[in-house]
Amino acid sequence: MKRRALLPLLTFAAVPAVAQERIFRLGMLSTGPASISAFRRWALPELARQGFVEGRNLILQSRSSEGQTESLPTLAREIAASKPDVVVAVSNPVAHVLSAIIPDVPIVMGFAGSDPVADGLVSSLSRPGGRVTGVVMLAEELDIKRFEFATEVVPAARRIGYLVGSTASEARVSAIEGLARRLGIELVVARSTGSDGYGAAFAALSAARVEAVLVASFPGFSSNAHSLAKRALEAGVPSFCEWRHMAEAGCLVGYGAVWGELQRRVGLYVARIFLGEAPGDMAMERAARFELVVNLKTAKELGLTVPGSLLARADELIE
Repeated sequence: MKRRALLPLLTFAAVPAVAQERIFRLGMLSTGPASISAFRRWALPELARQGFVEGRNLILQSRSSEGQTESLPTLAREIAASKPDVVVAVSNPVAHVLSAIIPDVPIVMGFAGSDPVADGLVSSLSRPGGRVTGVVMLAEELDIKRFEFATEVVPAARRIGYLVGSTASEARVSAIEGLARRLGIELVVARSTGSDGYGAAFAALSAARVEAVLVASFPGFSSNAHSLAKRALEAGVPSFCEWRHMAEAGCLVGYGAVWGELQRRVGLYVARIFLGEAPGDMAMERAARFELVVNLKTAKELGLTVPGSLLARADELIE
């Protein structure tokens, strides 16, 4: 009991003097509100442990485009008006918009969904060299893995749907198309700019008679997990999604990085920049731990039997 009583005092005593002497302003821009909620859940407590507490010496201005990428410049200007010391960018397209509108402010990627070097955001992962740093979680690699899960669950499938966000690059789509072609599978691509487009996207996938749906990594999709899972169930096809919470919402499979761990790392990047480190000197980190969640309730509703080999590799089974 004595040790617990001392913890708050020890934490406060460890707060750097600079964190007690000024107000820090943090901006955050995403294409989906789920990323902002996750940041508040995991990154803000990490920032507080480093001495930056919202409502005391930290002000957070966050904006979500709700999947509508055309509104990103306007939202970026709103964040710029708050004069942030650091901005968190959720996805590469968001980082490009922020770089153009707020050219002198450090940007922490939370997360880079495609290679930030090839995308021109940094010089290298080990030494970014500019104003951008943060966490990398390559969406293409994870989409490929989820595609492999789909072929494992539905081995006879000859037509698989691929639901992508409006910012998905042609190179990213081509990578999955190439994999499908090698396996003798037709990939049916449907794009959606937001939740109001899900109906049309799934109608097109149903009309093409797809036998499974791969839901691409996209912040807007993670924010609408329940809606996407429901539409896939109504279409009678299993869905393979990005995060644990998407499987909990009804996707058959959720496979992705451990979201809480990544958000805590993002919080640490922000704290280090607040304390004076240059983003260009801070090596970018790649996601290191991933989790596989299988929703057996969804499998039962669809009349599917999930292979034992996949169940044995799952970190969690939802029954």
